[in-house]
Amino acid sequence: MTVTMERERTSARLERGAPILEIDDLHVTYRARSRNVYALQGASLAVWRSEFVGLVGESGSGKSTVARAALGLLPARAQITGGRIKVEGRDVTSLGPLGWERLRGSPVAIVFQDPFSFLNPVMRVGRQIAEAIEKHDREAKVGARTDELLDLVRLPRSAAHAYPHELSGGMRQRVLLTIALACRPRLLIADEPTTALDVTTQAEIIQLLADIRARLDVGVLMISHNLAVVGGVCDCIYVMYGGRTIEQGATASVLGRPGHPYTFGLIQAAGVARDVRGRFATIDGDVADLAKVFVGCPFVDRCPARLLRCAGEMPPAFAVEGDERHAAACWLLEDAVRSSEEVRS
Repeated sequence: MTVTMERERTSARLERGAPILEIDDLHVTYRARSRNVYALQGASLAVWRSEFVGLVGESGSGKSTVARAALGLLPARAQITGGRIKVEGRDVTSLGPLGWERLRGSPVAIVFQDPFSFLNPVMRVGRQIAEAIEKHDREAKVGARTDELLDLVRLPRSAAHAYPHELSGGMRQRVLLTIALACRPRLLIADEPTTALDVTTQAEIIQLLADIRARLDVGVLMISHNLAVVGGVCDCIYVMYGGRTIEQGATASVLGRPGHPYTFGLIQAAGVARDVRGRFATIDGDVADLAKVFVGCPFVDRCPARLLRCAGEMPPAFAVEGDERHAAACWLLEDAVRSSEEVRS
């Protein structure tokens, strides 16, 4: 993203007012008999209308918990223990079941990663789309609106007469997307929308989301473990590890000059180059154990550049190379920040 484009995006954010979704220092604990799982330990992000935002990290980093919390879909054994969730400027953290039900679909809808698990196997696709239209768009003519939505996601209208098992994985994903769009959302959350799809179909789904963002002027929050998937379409990226947001910024800035060693490792792992031993790049070690609350940086045990203080003190977010819109929670950036401040003084 060029400097001009970033300035335009920042100006547009100010003009649009409050973000559609804002999550601030969110903490979520899953309670169990034998142990607790501290799934989120400081997750933060914001999505404005017509923005395409990526949320990335390895499996187990807390991405899907963020999505479910944003829609009040956490299971009964989960509890929000800190932080806030705001939708269009309204604090919805403590909404009851009826309040969350009114919020889902419009203004916020979600597309889950396994369409076969979320579509009714004994109901034709058209009937499932019609249910969403009848609930969220009551003035629409169901048949015409169904055809319009199928055209929008580039599915043949004949798909309405099929059962889910009669469609391919990519077509089922488009059906879920159709149902979400039937609610006329202002924010669409896509949770791993390309999982288990071949490379060609992945590219088609990503491009479809980008086209829908532009055509309908909706915000998109795409969750993925793969930086390569989000890099081509997202305006900005949030990186999660150990239940925390550890880096955020404009896509070009995050991918071009990552401020956190974990983000750098993800970028390397997304590449196709092999090392001198003929192996692909990986991040050594195991993912963070969310059964414990982190006192220091959650990445410390895997970090090749760790400092003594990393294990005992959680780093704040530092601006990366003086860019206040690009920040990373890493002690390695502290000296760089101090040096730049000394130069300015």
